[in-house]
Amino acid sequence: MSGCDTTSALFNYVKLKFVQTLKNNNDLLNVIEIFKNPDMTPEAVVDVGNRFLVALYGYPITTSDTPSLASLRSCPPTFPKSLLSYPALA
Repeated sequence: MSGCDTTSALFNYVKLKFVQTLKNNNDLLNVIEIFKNPDMTPEAVVDVGNRFLVALYGYPITTSDTPSLASLRSCPPTFPKSLLSYPALA
């Protein structure tokens, strides 16, 4: 890690959460192998990226029942309700 914290981030997640998600999910480790293949299509890379984001939010990534990002957007928020009253988010 470079120590630089100017990269983009997902709401309420720190970099360590990404590493922990990978460490705790052997299926996900197999799925992200696609990023090492330079011949993969952009669509396949997007699909794997979506599956990683789904896993990051705690959902299983099995091929048959992995929720889509669109369906997760319609779910109730997963962040603390105290943040909902923060003026910048209103």
